[in-house]
Amino acid sequence: MKNVFVAMIGLMILAGCSKTSQLKSDLTGTWYTYKLTYQQSSPYLQDSVMNDSITFTSSTYSRINIRQIGTAYDTVRDMGTWAFQNSNGQVVLTDTSNVKQTFTVLNLTGNSVELLRNGYDYYLRKNPNP
Repeated sequence: MKNVFVAMIGLMILAGCSKTSQLKSDLTGTWYTYKLTYQQSSPYLQDSVMNDSITFTSSTYSRINIRQIGTAYDTVRDMGTWAFQNSNGQVVLTDTSNVKQTFTVLNLTGNSVELLRNGYDYYLRKNPNP
């Protein structure tokens, strides 16, 4: 009976690890923001959102945001490391200044993902022009 209990605990631990590994594998790639909503309100779109992309490698990320202000363009770059905080789909981005941002990963399916942070829903897809 003791061996069965130990085996069940081991399977539970492996199942938790494999979920995180699968999420990490599925999140790897370049994602483009196509919609941003705030607390389930109607879509909030602006030029800066439409030019926002983030690339995840196995342990690092880089984010580029090109904003149009009048006729001028401003490029904001952010980079650092990322990791899942737990198996519930919370991902932590830590930039080069050690500032951390935590997102909850929702609806990660193939070429689309929804990220939730502070009431904002970021909708991203791998293809910028589906």
